[in-house]
Amino acid sequence: MQKLVLSLLCLVALAATFFNSTRTASAQGDAEVEAKFVAMLKNATLKGTWAPVAGGKLGGEKGNDSYQIARVEKGEGDKWSVVSVFKVQGREIEFPISCSVKFAGDTAVLVLDNVRAGPGSANWSARVMFHDDVYAGRWWETAKKEHGGTIAGTITRAAAK
Repeated sequence: MQKLVLSLLCLVALAATFFNSTRTASAQGDAEVEAKFVAMLKNATLKGTWAPVAGGKLGGEKGNDSYQIARVEKGEGDKWSVVSVFKVQGREIEFPISCSVKFAGDTAVLVLDNVRAGPGSANWSARVMFHDDVYAGRWWETAKKEHGGTIAGTITRAAAK
């Protein structure tokens, strides 16, 4: 009986290995996956919630978190630029933010490391995952990791201007 169970386990493991190896996984540099990421963030609004993280504990969730993205532009390798839109004194200003984007299959992970983004003298770091018009991630002030939080929400697109 023990040999039969062991044989069945080996057969299941072998079949799983075969089926996993015959599937094609999208990865870094896959033009189709990158094109879907670009399309997802063209004229996009990211709307959701955020919550502070302090002392290793998640604080209360806050609503009405919103970000405007004009577009993302691919550079060399995994280097990208996220062109955000900010309203300043009644005018819309595009602000490019340099980052890396890594792909895990068809899921994009934006990596921001020690970048000045926005007003003030602080630099910021973040990891944000994008998949099927949903985003989720973690952000923090690079010099003070205690000043940060989580974000999550959905992505919608406006008609092209």
